[in-house]
Amino acid sequence: MGILPGTTIVLWLLMTAAASPVLADGVRGQAAMSPADRSAFNQAVAAMDAGQMQQAEMDLRGLIARYPANGEVNEALGLLYAGGGKLERALPYFEQACRSEPASAVNRANLGAALLKLDRPRQATAELKIAATLDPSSGATFSSLGQAYMLSQDAADAAPAFAQAARLEPANADILYNWAVALSQLGRTAQAEKALAQIPEGEMSDEAESLAGDVEETLGHFLSAAEHFRKAATENPSEDNIEALCAEYLRHWAWEDARKIAAYGVSRYPESGRLKLELGVALYGAKEFPQAAAQFAGLLQANPDNTKYADMLGRTCGELPADNTACVTLEDVATRRTDNVAADVYAATRILDRPHAAEDLDRAQKWLVRATTANPKGSNAWYELGLIYAERADWPRCARALEESIALRPDFASAHYQLAAAYGHLNDPAGRKHELALFQAANEKEKQDVNSKVRDMVTFAANTR
Repeated sequence: MGILPGTTIVLWLLMTAAASPVLADGVRGQAAMSPADRSAFNQAVAAMDAGQMQQAEMDLRGLIARYPANGEVNEALGLLYAGGGKLERALPYFEQACRSEPASAVNRANLGAALLKLDRPRQATAELKIAATLDPSSGATFSSLGQAYMLSQDAADAAPAFAQAARLEPANADILYNWAVALSQLGRTAQAEKALAQIPEGEMSDEAESLAGDVEETLGHFLSAAEHFRKAATENPSEDNIEALCAEYLRHWAWEDARKIAAYGVSRYPESGRLKLELGVALYGAKEFPQAAAQFAGLLQANPDNTKYADMLGRTCGELPADNTACVTLEDVATRRTDNVAADVYAATRILDRPHAAEDLDRAQKWLVRATTANPKGSNAWYELGLIYAERADWPRCARALEESIALRPDFASAHYQLAAAYGHLNDPAGRKHELALFQAANEKEKQDVNSKVRDMVTFAANTR
C-alpha cells in the first residue's frame, strides 16, 4: 500500500526533536570545537530555528571543513538538508554523525528516518532497531520502525512496533491508523477494530475511516461499514472514497443508494470507468436494464478491448429485446476486433436470439470459433457453438461442443437439455435419458438460485477495485 500516511509526520518529529536543545548540549563528537567555533555553531543552530537556512548552511559548511568528524555539526547539516527535502544530500552527514557517535539514539533515529524516506526500508530497519534499543521511550522511533517493516512487506514485525509506539503515544492518530493497517493485513480484524477505536474523536482521517469500513465489513457489520465509508467520502470526496462507498452498497444490494452515490461520483469524475461500471451494476440490480445497457455500452465503445465491459453488456442485453440499440455495440466490436472474447460470444448470442439469415449464422459461427480458440475454458461459447451446429443439423459437432460446455460448467441446465436433444438425433437413448435427468436437477437448482445473475454482476464490479 506504499508509504503510510504518518511517515512524513514521524520523520519531521524525529528531525525537529534533535534541534537546538539537543545539539547545544555540551561538546560532542571526536573533535572539540574552539570557543569561537562553538559560538558560531550555536548561531548557526539559532539561524536554523529562525528559518534562515542560507545563513545557517554557510556557517555549518565552514565548521564542517574544520571539524569533518564532529557528530553534532554533521547532524545539524544533515537536518538542514533533510528539512529542505534534500535527503540524498543529508544522508552522508547523518551517516558520519552515527560513526562519530554510535551510541546516539537521536543520530540513529534520524539516519533511519532519512533512509525510510528514501525508500530504503531494510537499511532503515537496521538503524531504527538500534535507535529503539538505545532509547526505548521514543514513540516516534518505534513508529518509523513499524513503517520500515511495512515497506519491507513484514506486517508481522510491524504490528508489535506500532503497538509499542501506541503505548508510548496513545493519542497519536497516525500511529494508531498504521497499527490497524498492519493488524488488518495479518487478518487480526477484531484487533484492528480496537486500534481504530482508540483514535481520538475528530482525528479520524478519511484513510482511517475507509480502513474502518473495510474492517467492519469483514466483521459482518454492514451498517457500521457503510457509515465509515460515508464519512470517508464526506471528508474527502475522492474517486477512491466514493467508489468504496458505492461498492459497499452494491455488496448488500442497496441499489438506490448505490445508484445515487455512483451518479454523484460520475458527475464529479466523468472519466472514471470504475464509477460508471458501478452505476451500471446499480441500474442492473434495480432492473433498469435499458439504462444499465447504455452505461455498459458507453464503457465498451470507449474501451473495445475490455472483456469485462463486453461481458457486463452481454449479460444485460440478455434481459432486453433483440432490437435494443445499446446492444448493437457488441456486434460492432466483434466485427471490428479479433481479441475481445466476451464481445464475440454475446454478439453471436444476439444473432441466435433473433430471426437470422444464413450469412448471419456464418458470422456468429466465425465469432464463436474464434472465442473457443482464444479461450477454450468458456462454457457459454461452447454452448452457443453447439446451438449453431444444431441449427445446421451437424449433430456430432453439436454434441461435442455441448459436452465441452458441460465439462466446464456441470450444472448448466440448458446445455444438458440441448445435449439430450443431440443424443436423441444420434440414436443414443441412454445418453438422452441421462442428460434429461441432469437437466431436471440443474434446472431446479437454477430456479432456487434466482439471484445468481445479480450476484455475478456485483462480483464482476467488485473485482475491478
